[in-house]
Amino acid sequence: MFDIILGVVALFTLALFGAAAYLVGRALLKKFNRETGTDMESPQAQSSPNKVTPKNTTLLKALTIGILSIIALIPLGIIMDMTSDREALYHSVVDEIGHSWGEQQTLSGPVLVIPYSYFVMQEEVSNDGKTRHQVKRTYQDELVILPKKLQLDLDLKHDFRTRGIYQSLVYNAALQGKADFSLNNYEIPNLIAFDNTNARLVFGVSSNQAIDKVDKLEITGDTVKLSGSLMSGTGLGTTGGLEKGFNQGVQVGEASDFSVDFAMTLRGSQSISALPLGEQTLLNIHADWPHPSFKGLLPAEREITANGFTASWNISHLTRNYPQEFIKSNQSTLTEVSANAILFEPVTHYGKIERSVKYGLLFIVLTFIMLFIFELGQKTSLSTIQYMLVGSAMALFYLLLLSLSEHLAFLHAYLIAACIPVLSVSAYVGSATASMKRGSIVGLMLVSLYAVLYSILQLEDYALLMGTGLLLVVLLILMFVTRHQPKNTAQ
Repeated sequence: MFDIILGVVALFTLALFGAAAYLVGRALLKKFNRETGTDMESPQAQSSPNKVTPKNTTLLKALTIGILSIIALIPLGIIMDMTSDREALYHSVVDEIGHSWGEQQTLSGPVLVIPYSYFVMQEEVSNDGKTRHQVKRTYQDELVILPKKLQLDLDLKHDFRTRGIYQSLVYNAALQGKADFSLNNYEIPNLIAFDNTNARLVFGVSSNQAIDKVDKLEITGDTVKLSGSLMSGTGLGTTGGLEKGFNQGVQVGEASDFSVDFAMTLRGSQSISALPLGEQTLLNIHADWPHPSFKGLLPAEREITANGFTASWNISHLTRNYPQEFIKSNQSTLTEVSANAILFEPVTHYGKIERSVKYGLLFIVLTFIMLFIFELGQKTSLSTIQYMLVGSAMALFYLLLLSLSEHLAFLHAYLIAACIPVLSVSAYVGSATASMKRGSIVGLMLVSLYAVLYSILQLEDYALLMGTGLLLVVLLILMFVTRHQPKNTAQ
């Protein structure tokens, strides 16, 4: 409410400033006319309006266009704020849907965790403080072993979830993987014993609530077997990348090789990532969404079509700085390197509207210049009030575009919103000049202008080039139309 009041006050203040500037400019022109022998208020000037110096009329019109262009910043600023507010609301709804359905998923594991005990000799002082003796204390910790080879295959199916007038892009992911482990005789200082019967396989995900089900979990190896059932949680809350997920108890031998085959389905939104925990990690992602964006480690191979994309990674453990085996209490972080695929929405309609409003002042000024060129070429004249109403129709286009784009496809919303200024302004100019031909000319000019604006919105990489070219064309046309002004002034 405060912003609206402040905007109204600013608009009123700027209007007063514009009116004052207009009156001052008009007074200066009158003074100049008197000094040159042309009194605008004299009966001769009133009876012979054609005697007004074209140079002075052109200067006054240019001053009026400049003031109206400055005033146009106010409605454009209000519309820009509304666009930002609506976009912020959209993103909050998308985040809320993602939190309910499944957030951006990061997959890690499986890793093998083996508990062990060790001792520490500590020196203690007796109660009397005179003698010292050694005390052997036993502690518990866990050894985390990463796989020798890890292969992950992900198949993503996109979908949309709607809340109110907003919708969010989500996906269902089918994961199939295989991890090969090779256990050795690990040397740990002051080791007492490994608890191989209470080992566990840990699978990390970003959000447990997004796990639909674990379809398969099989172990191939003579000295390894499953024990118990799947349990929620990882027990590795201090290890970055493995804070959340689930685990499966296993019994392992002292030194053995085994493989883990697993499959699961889970949900997510916006993006999916995988941590390369194997000495050699093979990752394949297939999705039916045609607009991917890759971050982190880029895929070695990728193929993007209109029906989706496929990307493959082959990642060595040399790309990261943590070892294949580490102690849980060391609080290692495994998230420094990841392979990330984003289901990217190229440009939301809010992004296009925001970009179009940024060009708003330019296009309002260009419309005024086109009308000015039209006046010079057709030898007619439009009043200041008529220019203001034309500018209002141009500003209303962006508000219509914002409101319609929330319910229609952007192209349809753009066409409907553009029809309002094109039809209203051309009809208004035709009526004001009592010439349907002149109104049609203005309509053609506006159609060309809005066609260029739509092209700029679609071609992001060439927007600056097209905008600069448009300004150059308008400047050349203006120079061509006004090329005989000095001659008329002399006459």
